[in-house]
Amino acid sequence: MMRIGIVLMSLWVGWVSGTSVVLAGTRVDTRTVTLVKAGHEIRSVEKEREKPAMQELNAELLQGAIHRYLEQAWSQKVKMITVAVLDPVEPISVPSGIIEFQVLSAGSDDGLGRRIFPVSVAVSGKAWKTIQVLADVSATIEAIVPTRLLRTEEVIDGVDLKTMRVRIHQWNHPFVTDRDEVIGKSAARPLPPDTPLRPTFVKFPLIVKKGDRVMIEARRGGLSIQTYGITKSSGQVGQTIMVANLDSGRELRAKVVAPSLVQVDF
Repeated sequence: MMRIGIVLMSLWVGWVSGTSVVLAGTRVDTRTVTLVKAGHEIRSVEKEREKPAMQELNAELLQGAIHRYLEQAWSQKVKMITVAVLDPVEPISVPSGIIEFQVLSAGSDDGLGRRIFPVSVAVSGKAWKTIQVLADVSATIEAIVPTRLLRTEEVIDGVDLKTMRVRIHQWNHPFVTDRDEVIGKSAARPLPPDTPLRPTFVKFPLIVKKGDRVMIEARRGGLSIQTYGITKSSGQVGQTIMVANLDSGRELRAKVVAPSLVQVDF
């Protein structure tokens, strides 16, 4: 009787201990423990102890990792980035621990639209798996737009401009983002308000116009000869136009150098 009592007491202690064992970073399930086959069930508990606890890695976490990666890479190019993860859709089971992400370069980092991002996942400092994440990427820029109607040949001032967010679908977008590229130039065509400006929409202003009276200057070394003429066409600084000498009537090719001043070679 004494021997049987000791055996039963051992089994009872083993059952109580089995239901309370929880190791750090593991999951223990002792709901199947019985007193029928104590030796077998103890081995079952030990087997459960080896299973690591799991956590879920969802699309939102992957989206955040890709978004941070693109923000760092494109901070000087765009105003805002949008990332939408398309795959994986269902959460992924990951071992318990601190999850770290590293988005790996997939060749071109300038692509917008639908792209695949290899995301390396580490758990508590140990590499776990690289996940191929399919995502849609879009971006917006601060484009320069007119605040009012700009007529053809009208010189553009700073008060005529503002910025407006424009969604882009490719990096080599045609829009102007620096107002200094526009100020002082003239409209190459009528530009309605809120029209995102492109480089081809503006040009250097005309310094002289057809029919203007200008000074014709000829220089050679320290010698300078000046006379007056009439322009036969309009021109910007640096352009070559035809000018008629008022004294002789002879037409000359002259370079526009300033308002009311052109130069010829002799």
